[in-house]
Amino acid sequence: MKYEYALDEQLGPIMYIQIRNRRYGLCFCHRRKDRTINFFGLENYLCSRCMGLMFGGILGILLMWIRIEIPLILLILLMIPMLIDGFLQLFSLRESNNFIRLITGFSFGLALPLLINFLISYIL
Repeated sequence: MKYEYALDEQLGPIMYIQIRNRRYGLCFCHRRKDRTINFFGLENYLCSRCMGLMFGGILGILLMWIRIEIPLILLILLMIPMLIDGFLQLFSLRESNNFIRLITGFSFGLALPLLINFLISYIL
């Protein structure tokens, strides 16, 4: 298995995974200009929701590292707003704004590493 990273002008950051003779591309962010927040040059790489996911994920990893445990129900509740916002927007029922995208992405990103850690410790 071989990994490769690239930056496509239209798709943004892409990770390519080559398994045998097939190459798969994973896009990380659509980088639409109307969905980005100007923040230290990150608008060239991440939309508002992805930026929130990144910052929330970093905080979640730090909380996990210092062994702060959050109840499972709270982790699930932190993830639900992004899922609702994303699906409402996907089905054109409501158009979100960048602030909501940033906040819901942050809460999901915060909960995700803690939830993964919880599930791994529960399984093992």
